[in-house]
Amino acid sequence: MSGSGERRILVALATAYVLALGVLVTAPWGWQLNRLTVRLYVLFRYDWPIAPDWASPDHYGFALNVVLFVPLGVIAALLTRWSWWRVVLAAALASTAIEVVQWLFLDRVGDEADVAANTLGAALGAGAVSLLARLRSRRAGRPGRRRPR
Repeated sequence: MSGSGERRILVALATAYVLALGVLVTAPWGWQLNRLTVRLYVLFRYDWPIAPDWASPDHYGFALNVVLFVPLGVIAALLTRWSWWRVVLAAALASTAIEVVQWLFLDRVGDEADVAANTLGAALGAGAVSLLARLRSRRAGRPGRRRPR
């Protein structure tokens, strides 16, 4: 596939992701999301007892927030070609904005733990892209190319 074809796919994925993220974080689904974390807690603590004893439903909520922003880190790193730390900074700012909007204008709770979890997720996504790019360039016999700042 051509570079422009790949870019169009990335733009389409980014658009779908941002729209889905917008619906998820602005809809009045706080109670349903809370129930999801409790269901996951019960599932992995009692039904399939693989969770550690110290894990609580709050830990599952944190993990879900991490997972929510991994695609953002991946897509932003691939589309913008920013260094991983710039993607992480942008994700932290976006997450902070989301939490402020939820706290001020929506029937949702804005939480700094969500900002931390979302930022961690974006860091994992952008870090994976950066690491894979370095490994790919080494396999091709080229020294690791630094991304533009």
